[in-house]
Amino acid sequence: MSLNLTTQQKLHLKTLTKCKSDDLIILCKAAFDYLANGSEQQVAVYQLIAANYNHLNLKSEDVQHSVEALISLLIESAKINAEDTTVERPFQELGFSDKAVQILMQFVHSKRNFIEGSIKTANIRAYRLVNLEWRLEIRLASRALMKQSQIFVTMKLYLHTEPKSENRDLLDNTSEQNAVVIHEDEKRNRKDVLVQIDLNSLKYMIQSLEEALTESRTRRVRNIIAAIH
Repeated sequence: MSLNLTTQQKLHLKTLTKCKSDDLIILCKAAFDYLANGSEQQVAVYQLIAANYNHLNLKSEDVQHSVEALISLLIESAKINAEDTTVERPFQELGFSDKAVQILMQFVHSKRNFIEGSIKTANIRAYRLVNLEWRLEIRLASRALMKQSQIFVTMKLYLHTEPKSENRDLLDNTSEQNAVVIHEDEKRNRKDVLVQIDLNSLKYMIQSLEEALTESRTRRVRNIIAAIH
């Protein structure tokens, strides 16, 4: 599987080919500090590196963009568990020297565990709907009003955070006692919600869900989902 780097990110990485080995090591350290503490504390480093290559018209913003592109490559390589040859190829194609490639590969290897742990920590454990029960309730009259017609929809939503066990209870053919044990075992990943709404609220909820479904097909949302998973 190839690394998913944009043309702009490759151009930003190419800027690093101008740097000497010692400065490249400093920028790798700055990239890790960027991940841990943000970019604000690294401005002085970018300015210092850019000053060393003032004759090449290298600006501090160019250095920062290059470091950000290096971080993107580090994240992508961790996400797809890329092999060494897959990670080396972009560096070689961009014109890095053999020594520079060794430095960058050492950086990728040494920080992979940190990146993988950060991705897992940042992963959103949102509840997903795995089952739904509903019934229609109509109140025809009451003592206060002789003529009354109120329609309600009562729904019970079964939510779960673990996709591998979403339909476990539905597919399991064990006894009810075992089902209770399973339920208790997965209690921390499950939530059952009882909702009662009128027809207007139901119509609004359906409209909101349809709008969310339409938005989920946009490129922006797909990129966010890809970054999370």
